[in-house]
Amino acid sequence: MIKKFVLIFAVLVLMGFSQILFGATILVGPYLQYPTQTSITIMWETDQACNSEILYGEKTPLDKKITVEQISRIHEVKLSGLKPETIYYYRVISDCGAYGKVKSKLYSFKTAVKKDSPFTFAVIGDNRTFSWHFHHIAEQIFAERPNFVINVGDVCTNGLKKYEWNLEFFAPAKKLLAYVPVYISIGNHEQNARWYYYYVSYPEPENYYSFDYGNAHFVIIDSNQDLSPQSEQYKWLKADLAKSKATWKFVVHHHPPYSSDLNDYGDTKRGEPSTYGDLNVRQLVPIYEKYGVDIVFCGHIHNYERTLPLKQGKIDLKNGVIYMVVGGGGAELENFAPQRNFFTAKVAKRYHYVLVSIYQKTLKLKTYDITGSLFDYLELSKK
Repeated sequence: MIKKFVLIFAVLVLMGFSQILFGATILVGPYLQYPTQTSITIMWETDQACNSEILYGEKTPLDKKITVEQISRIHEVKLSGLKPETIYYYRVISDCGAYGKVKSKLYSFKTAVKKDSPFTFAVIGDNRTFSWHFHHIAEQIFAERPNFVINVGDVCTNGLKKYEWNLEFFAPAKKLLAYVPVYISIGNHEQNARWYYYYVSYPEPENYYSFDYGNAHFVIIDSNQDLSPQSEQYKWLKADLAKSKATWKFVVHHHPPYSSDLNDYGDTKRGEPSTYGDLNVRQLVPIYEKYGVDIVFCGHIHNYERTLPLKQGKIDLKNGVIYMVVGGGGAELENFAPQRNFFTAKVAKRYHYVLVSIYQKTLKLKTYDITGSLFDYLELSKK
């Protein structure tokens, strides 16, 4: 706790001195959002109201420019007309009037790959609280050079507190987010705060959405909301998955439908019966089973768990859905129930991240802890 207050004080002091001595400054970013084969969105935040400008190109010197004259502190600029599976270099610039101009370093990004190309994505979650753990894991993820990152939520301790977004999420992962796009599934600690919607750029309504990448389809759900069959998200999810013809299908939400945790869904240590997962989100399980979802990524529980393939509450190695809790991104670690559950394939109380590589009909999933040690591996193949 002392370390956290020291970090907050240091950030605030540096922000104040930088404005006095050097004029305007970039507080957050730049960072990448929602890549497609022909577009990407770049965002950043300045400490003063400024315009938004991006220089970009396939090589230096950068030969393309886009300027948005609208004055803002949080900048959101979409680059369109790009080539698929292509590396671009970029630099963001803001003209802040009397406070001068501010510009970022030179960074790069890669547009989304073609349908039949291999790609890799990382999964992390619950990175709040201990930002030094998250920073270390973010550095390890960047070393792997994934095409994008999925965060299963709880990126900061209190989403209503603006400074925590930078302290616990943007600052620790600054390098990673400048080069690699991130998709966030909103968690309970975000508290549905306005800052979430200010800081992300996803399809409306932004707290749930879907996208295709390569030969895979990804669906992001807001599990803080009602997910009963009468709910808007339930109906939307069913329609979304029904129309997807992707080879691989993934769903992401914060709360896990299956979990072997110690005391979140009943106190297994003290003899209180457990539901072994979140009953609200478990209402979506029949949809996953019907429309061939391969893996569901979740968080909320601060540990790691991978289930065996499940269908209708039983093990089904051929047609079941795999559920994964990836909640070891930085928050205090939690323990498991004393007894093993029937659905458990692997559990671990470690800070960690997951790396998923896909090429056509083969998927390889590797899970590493904060020391870089591989402690879980899964390979799936389709005919």
